[in-house]
Amino acid sequence: MSADTPQVLVERRGVACHITINRAAEHNTMTDAVMDELRHALRAAEAMDGVRAIVLTGAGGQTFCAGGKLKPGANGSPFALDPGRFDNPIAELFRAMDRCHLPIIARVNGGAFGGGVGLICACDFAIGVDSARFGTTEARVGVFPMMILPLLMRVIPRRRLQEMCFLAERFGADHALELGILGQVVPEADLDAAIDTLVTKLAANSPVALRMGRRAFAAMSDLPLNDALNLAQMVLPVMSQSEDTREGMRAFTEKRAPAWSNR
Repeated sequence: MSADTPQVLVERRGVACHITINRAAEHNTMTDAVMDELRHALRAAEAMDGVRAIVLTGAGGQTFCAGGKLKPGANGSPFALDPGRFDNPIAELFRAMDRCHLPIIARVNGGAFGGGVGLICACDFAIGVDSARFGTTEARVGVFPMMILPLLMRVIPRRRLQEMCFLAERFGADHALELGILGQVVPEADLDAAIDTLVTKLAANSPVALRMGRRAFAAMSDLPLNDALNLAQMVLPVMSQSEDTREGMRAFTEKRAPAWSNR
């Protein structure tokens, strides 16, 4: 790949913005520069008028994302970072994905390992090809999937997650579906049709409701039940004042499809 080749591609396709890690020759590994470009791509997608979903994928047909690039630094570790810093690139990327206003779909066109699995779990939906392989194999090289662990814990049951991280074994798409990493498994030929169907279904619903609902999921995920209910009863009346809510109620009464204004 030449120095001028973009490492992340952004393309508007109808009501979806497709963001692609463009490092197929290096299995779409994530460097600091890639993660920075991904954050900028998310912001660009949010700024596109009429975009209703983000589709995140990897270039080529072999690997969705093989995780962080394991290139040791001067001290022999690829994970060296000043302990006084709190801007670890992958942490900043996951924060940006968590704050994103649009639903994010992982288009898992191939294998995902380490940080690539974390990237899938940071998305709201994930559709993968039946030939894809997965794994968090960090323990085999003397480390642990620390930076993706908070995302994995939101998706995968604890005991299954411990097996996955401690045993450091690779597994197939059907097991990824069982663990909840994937929401749907399809043949490679059906992947884009499945993605388009999901985007269409998302676009049929209120963008305000999905935006506020996405933020509620993030805010409530670690709250005690009583605090989560308190937050819900404060947010719901605010949502009900939106133009989308009023339009949705009118359309329901009039037995017609709503015309969402995204306000």
